[in-house]
Amino acid sequence: MKPERVYLDELYANTKSYKVKVKVIEKGRPKTSPKKVVYQSVLLQDDKGNRIRGALFGDQVEGYKDAFVYNGVYEIANAPIKTCEPQWKSNPNDLDFQMSFGSNTVIQPIDTTSTVVLPEYQNLAQILKTVSGEEKFDVLGVIIYIEDSPRKIITSPNRESYVRELLIVDNSVNQPVIISAWNDLAETECDTLAPAAQTYNVVGFTAMRVLSYKGFSLATIMSTTFDKNPAGNRANNLREWAQKNTTCWPT
Repeated sequence: MKPERVYLDELYANTKSYKVKVKVIEKGRPKTSPKKVVYQSVLLQDDKGNRIRGALFGDQVEGYKDAFVYNGVYEIANAPIKTCEPQWKSNPNDLDFQMSFGSNTVIQPIDTTSTVVLPEYQNLAQILKTVSGEEKFDVLGVIIYIEDSPRKIITSPNRESYVRELLIVDNSVNQPVIISAWNDLAETECDTLAPAAQTYNVVGFTAMRVLSYKGFSLATIMSTTFDKNPAGNRANNLREWAQKNTTCWPT
């Protein structure tokens, strides 16, 4: 008997046979735990807005690299479900369970015509009209400044985070926009962008969150990626504009 499709809030710990339709609303970058275990997190949401976190460990990170893409929609069947400890919940609205991926798990894309979701770059002026919220944006920008090193911030009791600020511009705004890069992106990834700030290179930023505290800015999330050499007409046009306006920015 084939499992019936259910919503995430109909699952419970140790549910065995089921299938769900979900969208990948966040896909974290692979990380290494203090115990030297490679892991990766995904956040899944069903059509009712229920959210559940999934976790990949060890060889699964590489094995499932193409099984989940950010913003992709999938049918998942028979993934093990277990109780999620409160400290691992990033949002109080997330379900109290966590999904893992075993040998009997089946993952199928709903839209089989496309397995890659390309960035939908918007200019900064468009995003400036947006109030802060759940929506995420892809943006192209000319980097004109990167903070020298990350700053340590205590975000909650017993939890330290690192943040590093960048300034970007494009041809739709008159003032630079701040990007706050957090944790792993604030370190090595920002270091690799430092040459771009010296030559005013165009960089693509995906899955950026809008902040309106003390003015408009953008911040990275677990799904954010940096593309140091974005392709396409929009990126090429911005490169041409940047080369004509280098005298307008600090050196």
